[in-house]
Amino acid sequence: MMPLKVGNTRYSLVKATTGQMGVLPGHVPATAELKHGILSIHEGNDPTKYFLSSGFAFIRANSVADMAAPKGLAEFSQKLSSAVKKAEAQIGIDVQSVLNAALAG
Repeated sequence: MMPLKVGNTRYSLVKATTGQMGVLPGHVPATAELKHGILSIHEGNDPTKYFLSSGFAFIRANSVADMAAPKGLAEFSQKLSSAVKKAEAQIGIDVQSVLNAALAG
């Protein structure tokens, strides 16, 4: 397992085996088993997203949340982010092509 360290967050969204869980400052202490899905960490306007295949979340009384996930998380998340950016770029190209075709004729 690899610990996931995050900075000062406004809130985080995690997928636990019991359902989706939002973690805000002042959250009660809790432990949750994580299931595969996206972990969203909201520090500013744009959330940072990580893919988790499994793991555990430990939320402490001082509003610190520790996440433990299998190794390879950072590498997989980086690949996922790159794939999403490529897909978004391709969507933009496809939309532009359709608009050009519609305007031409």
